[in-house]
Amino acid sequence: MSQTTKAHGRLRRVLAIALVFVATALAHIYSSSRAHATFIPAILGVVPSPVATQYGAADSAGLIIFYNLYIPPEGEAGIANAINVIEEQIGQISDEMKKLEVGRNNATKSAVVFYNLIGNEDSFTQEQMSNLCRQSHPNLDCQMLRYYSEAGEAVTLQDVHDFCHADRAMQDDSLRVVYLHSKGSYHSQKENHIWRRIMTSASLHPQCLRPPDDSCDVCGAQFYIKYAIMFPGNMWTAKCSYVRKLVPPNDGGRYERLKRESIKKFLFLRMWGVLDATLDSDNVEHFGLGRYAWEHWVASLPSIKPCEIHTTDVGPMILLGKDHGKEFGPEHYKFGMAPQRIEHNLGGRRQARLRLEANPDRQFKEYYYLPGNLLKWFTLYGSDGVPDEDSWVWRDFPAGQKWKELVSLHKERAVDVMVQNSSPRYHSIYPSAEVLRGVNVTVDNHPDTINVFYQIYVTNNGRDQAMKAVEAQFEVLGRGQYQKIRMYVSFSGASRQDAETIISLCRGQPNIECRHVKSEEDKMYGMALSTLKIFCGSNPASRVVYLSNYLPGFSENHVDKIYDTRQIQTMTVSVLSEACTPSERCNVCGISFYPLPFLGFSGNMFSASCRYVDTLLPLDRFEKEMNSIAGDALVGKVTEEYTDALFRFNSRMLGSYQHSIEHWIGSSPDLRPCDVAPLTQTNEPYQEAALSMNAGEAPRRGSAHPTSIDPEKEEKFRRNRQAALREYYYLSGNTLRWLRLYERVPDDSSWVWSYYPDGQLWRAALKTSGLDAVNELSKLVSPTIGET
Repeated sequence: MSQTTKAHGRLRRVLAIALVFVATALAHIYSSSRAHATFIPAILGVVPSPVATQYGAADSAGLIIFYNLYIPPEGEAGIANAINVIEEQIGQISDEMKKLEVGRNNATKSAVVFYNLIGNEDSFTQEQMSNLCRQSHPNLDCQMLRYYSEAGEAVTLQDVHDFCHADRAMQDDSLRVVYLHSKGSYHSQKENHIWRRIMTSASLHPQCLRPPDDSCDVCGAQFYIKYAIMFPGNMWTAKCSYVRKLVPPNDGGRYERLKRESIKKFLFLRMWGVLDATLDSDNVEHFGLGRYAWEHWVASLPSIKPCEIHTTDVGPMILLGKDHGKEFGPEHYKFGMAPQRIEHNLGGRRQARLRLEANPDRQFKEYYYLPGNLLKWFTLYGSDGVPDEDSWVWRDFPAGQKWKELVSLHKERAVDVMVQNSSPRYHSIYPSAEVLRGVNVTVDNHPDTINVFYQIYVTNNGRDQAMKAVEAQFEVLGRGQYQKIRMYVSFSGASRQDAETIISLCRGQPNIECRHVKSEEDKMYGMALSTLKIFCGSNPASRVVYLSNYLPGFSENHVDKIYDTRQIQTMTVSVLSEACTPSERCNVCGISFYPLPFLGFSGNMFSASCRYVDTLLPLDRFEKEMNSIAGDALVGKVTEEYTDALFRFNSRMLGSYQHSIEHWIGSSPDLRPCDVAPLTQTNEPYQEAALSMNAGEAPRRGSAHPTSIDPEKEEKFRRNRQAALREYYYLSGNTLRWLRLYERVPDDSSWVWSYYPDGQLWRAALKTSGLDAVNELSKLVSPTIGET
């Protein structure tokens, strides 16, 4: 037998085994009750007609309803309550069908209810559901689409969206569908049952099914624009021609991701003082996070033409049965094109609107007015999210005319332009890739040479202090005990005279070879670090030292703190010392290392091995990723995934934009820190005694600088598992950053697992769940966001 024949034989056997495997896998997927009906055709590249496979019963129905149905998996009382809810809502559908039958010119002869069952598939079978529907009305057909052991409203909303793209809906732009859910089946509360009955009746009301004004896209009981554009309770009737324009709502899909992204953008801009939210505190319901995202979905397009059938004197308290002076009745039905409740709101801060009325600038920046909605529309829909010239949004929101003019000029970039025009406090400090390509670094062939990367930053109001700090550092560098120094100097904000002074200082030191990297614009003080990173890429065996003439973390108005000459000089001595030389057990050294609020060294000056530096991200990319992570942390605080009990979130704590420079050197999971300051009890270890170095592996001097946190308070906090598991400054935030930045966590031998609270629990969870461990462990102590 030839080698070719043998090869062909092996190939046929491999293919046969592969086909058996694929067939088995597909059969398993197909048989799974949780699998989406279109999944198998989709992975084979075929998308079947939804009408032919799922929605055929809608062809002859005059009323088409999609129903999201939940039955608890266990508990007799809960199951009985859920079945009562089903029976009641099916009864309401039947009653409305009977009313429609006696109406004039009514085409409703039959109705179909497509439902998804979630939770318990044994307590109320498809046969029982079908019998209930037929007994309620002979022309009412109920068909189960799928069963899910766990799911939310998104699965049924996705069916609505799929149906509206099917043949019948595509051929009839006037076709409307109803969406209902079994509110009160999860939380059996009196107000939920009252609200469900009223919303179900409203969605099935003849004037919602066939609005007097056919321009209405979506009809429900009540439509609000504050503090979210929505039909509270999320039951409605909608035109398929409108639904087709919406982002698909499938669970974990594009809509939820983009919705969260829009909130992330806002929280980030608020952190930097560009936008604000005066009308309400951070609120998952009004932000539309978690399960509340689905309540915002149907009204998420600015082109919506909404209508409602409750009179405007019916507010939330009546709907919930909590207004003891009023009860909801037939007299409260009155069709109207919305929005009509322009000054009505769903909660929020009392009197907040009055504080905004006299301040047009604050109205222009208020998230719950147009800025937040524009962020959502542009993030979700891009250019399709630009409101029309005659849209109601310009009329009904404060500062509407000003925003209309801006959007008219800049379309979906209007918010970005507004941000630029507001002169935000944030800025990038790193040079572009094009600038860095022009940087020339020498291959290090002299092991006795110390390679120093020196960033000089001169503020407009602190020029004299800045140059005094530079002179103090050159005095240290020129001391005889130091070997030859090759120094790459970069300065920003320096005048020509300052530059000449720096060059003169360089020439006056025989042991220093100064290389002027580049003079950058005023705020570009990340050049030296960027150059250090390039150098280490070519010299992995070298040691590098990073110095700067300023101390980070202070406002530029506090020049006495930024340019504290004594501290800067002491830090310079420390990182240049032989004691601070990296070793096998230490790859980064500074004067003092603290794990809180972020992994970093006092003054952000350090000595490091190039092998470690080479594992770090380039600084421009690091800044971009840290901005994204900061936004996720801000959203995570709202959803209670993270807490910031030890240090309140701000741009420095989260390492956003210019503050990322302090977070970079300690960002790698490979970090093995050490420090050299004496283990004194003083709050400021920068006295002359600091020159007698006491080198050791870190952390060894407390979690954070003693002036920033009470050590006893922090020690008590870390013993509280419920608090510590979600605290961003412990492992929940660090694992988020390690996995997002480097796609891995520290190895089993790392100091972090023994240092941080519940380190072993985190290490085990990360091995099995990866990034999901952050969410999985948070669930141990974090409530589920909203259930109906």
